[in-house]
Amino acid sequence: MREGLLGWATEALIRHDDETGGVIARTLTAAPARKQAIFAALAVAEDKAGVIGTSDDLLPPSLGEVLRHGRSMDILRHAFGDLPVGLPGLLERIGERPLPRARDYLALRDLAASADPRGADALRQGGRITSRKLEVLAALDTRWRHVNTLERLDTTSEALTFNAAVAFIQSVNSKATDEAVAQAIAQMRPSSTLARLLDRLLRRADRLPPHPVPDGDNELVPLTSVPALLQASRKYRNCLSHRLSDVAAGRMAVGEFRGEWLVEFRPLTLGAGWILRDVHGHRNGPVPLTVVADVEARCDQIGVPHIDETVGSGLWENYRRFTGELEWG
Repeated sequence: MREGLLGWATEALIRHDDETGGVIARTLTAAPARKQAIFAALAVAEDKAGVIGTSDDLLPPSLGEVLRHGRSMDILRHAFGDLPVGLPGLLERIGERPLPRARDYLALRDLAASADPRGADALRQGGRITSRKLEVLAALDTRWRHVNTLERLDTTSEALTFNAAVAFIQSVNSKATDEAVAQAIAQMRPSSTLARLLDRLLRRADRLPPHPVPDGDNELVPLTSVPALLQASRKYRNCLSHRLSDVAAGRMAVGEFRGEWLVEFRPLTLGAGWILRDVHGHRNGPVPLTVVADVEARCDQIGVPHIDETVGSGLWENYRRFTGELEWG
């Protein structure tokens, strides 16, 4: 449909102006509250007609008169019948121009009429209402609808990702109940971010997956709690504190060997257990080969395999050295 000065509402206003002169002039000079009431009424009329831009005889014959002479509340009552509480206030937060799509007004009506007030409350407490905010609210889990999420999420994709991220947090943190997460969102400071909020909840995780190293080993100690992982990160001054989500998701596990080295494990496919991935020193510095050999031997004893770097040694090593054949990657 061709759009004019007032977007999707232009053609409908032209039709009503032909029927009742002065509708367009009244709309252009109206205050924001009345102007948005007109746009909302047009959206409802088009929804009832079934097809946007249909013929004049499908539009209520009295609507033009109401648009021309009625007050904002008269227009809204004529359009909606039972007017949802709070809808006029939401419309005032849109501004001068109409929302980009007629269906945005129907979404706003549904939010105002909803038994769950969190969506409408988030819109009231935020800035100007836009179609983007309505899309984000529609994608956002109703439990997390709040001005603090609405003002920090820019797209529906971000909202859906945030929903899934919270679900992950709740799977690893037994204290991250719906009420606790909603309260944490409500108490966010202006300078805080949703990423920091989730990180704070992750650092309280208490449902870590089973560790490949059994308890009770004094030489190779499994790090099975978030506090132990954070303490190791500080001790070795490495990036372990930024890998907490990998540990919580079961993508890696970490142990400490002889109180001097961190041992990294990774899961195998087909539920085949774990494999020794690497040994890390302080600040991820080099690790003596003798220490690596001792770690591998200890892992063999507890049934955790490692990549055998000794296969083909001897003659093969001399061949590689003489020919200058390079490693992959």
